[in-house]
Amino acid sequence: MIEVKINLVNGDICSLRISGHALQAPYGEDLVCAGVSSIGVGLLNALDILVPQCCQLTMKDYIEVKVLQNSEDVQLILKTAVIQLETIEAQYSNYVNVKKQEV
Repeated sequence: MIEVKINLVNGDICSLRISGHALQAPYGEDLVCAGVSSIGVGLLNALDILVPQCCQLTMKDYIEVKVLQNSEDVQLILKTAVIQLETIEAQYSNYVNVKKQEV
């Protein structure tokens, strides 16, 4: 299962982590993994290009964003990605779990 963990402070996203595998189809044919990966990589690219230096970005066997300098632009980008991930979760809840937590 793909796990998306979102940490919030006063309603603002302070970190987001995408990890795991959907295992919805054989390797190379898993459209759920492909969709989530596309959203994750697009999120990292958008943050890097549109609000450079505002977030710590990691892409390994997981994708992670840690907000260093919060702004309306950072939150808009992050919240857009969360909506996209929740949209996939709504269709494929057996393969994707989005969890928000106030910290």
